[in-house]
Amino acid sequence: MQRVMDLDTPSMVVDLDVVEGNIRRLQAELDELGLKNRPHIKTHKIPTIGRWQLKAGAVGITCQKLGEAEVFADAGFDDILIPYNLVGAPKMERLTRLARRGVKVTVAVDSEYTARGIAEAAQAADTTLGLLVEIDSGGHRAGVQGAQEGRALARKIADFPSVSFEGFMCYPSRPEMTEVWAEAKDLLYRDGIPVNTISGGGTGAQKVSKANGCTEHRSGTYLYADLNVYRGGNCTLDQCAMTVLTTIVSTASPGFATVDGGSKTFTNDALQKDGMNGYVREYPDVYLERMSEEHGVLNLSKLADGAPRPKVGEKLHIIPNHACGTTNLHDVVYGYRKRNGEDIVEWEWPVHARGKIR
Repeated sequence: MQRVMDLDTPSMVVDLDVVEGNIRRLQAELDELGLKNRPHIKTHKIPTIGRWQLKAGAVGITCQKLGEAEVFADAGFDDILIPYNLVGAPKMERLTRLARRGVKVTVAVDSEYTARGIAEAAQAADTTLGLLVEIDSGGHRAGVQGAQEGRALARKIADFPSVSFEGFMCYPSRPEMTEVWAEAKDLLYRDGIPVNTISGGGTGAQKVSKANGCTEHRSGTYLYADLNVYRGGNCTLDQCAMTVLTTIVSTASPGFATVDGGSKTFTNDALQKDGMNGYVREYPDVYLERMSEEHGVLNLSKLADGAPRPKVGEKLHIIPNHACGTTNLHDVVYGYRKRNGEDIVEWEWPVHARGKIR
């Protein structure tokens, strides 16, 4: 048996009991809300965990990039949503190859150009694909602007060969989308075009998705949780399954301690202005303040006089700001369970879809 505390550092470790609890809790809530669960695998990128989510009741999975979808299709997953605009001949060849393998693939689009490209590729490959029209819910990163634009694009898709209009999606689900979805459904009802799916998303936004009138919900970070989810009031610290095990390598600077992981270990995504960029389980009054590439600097200023202080060689578990970005920086994740008071490694998984950015 291998103890977590004997692992070399930095290492990404996850509490499997907490992971399983997070899976059960969200699935139960979505079942109660009457929403289909289509979890986002970008948080974990590991087929075994995806199978746990399906076994709990998920209808399929969400992959942000085509490369992730290929990895999961190779592992036997056959109902995949890619909520991303796929553009260009190389991606069309890969997308249609995936569909020809018998995988049910649905792709989000927000322009006639993108929809037409997918339709022409599907027709040339003698296969079919489903399309969702993304409507911008306020993030302004993708999505047509409002129900009327959604209707116009849906009508074009309905006339294209080898693709089917399946419905709409947004990210994240927001209260103002209730009127948008109602209008969009009404417009397409008048056109005689069925809306099979309205896909909402966002960890902690499942009740909003229900109120919006969505049929399914996409959530990813709920699985491991992180400081962003905690700050949003959508988990407790005990429900944060992922930590990064680090070693203190320096205490030479007064008021600070340095661990052996920086932005290449934790990701510098979602940095906080107050410097609270990592929670140290062993020292709740100590926090990860800043990072360079390979150094993480802990701020000790909140420690009371005379309180125990971190020492060189000591190993610490740090909850990161953003679990998804952290996952993508690690080749391996160690899954552990507590046995007789010790954290014992039970799984050593390669992060199979790591780096699949195309």
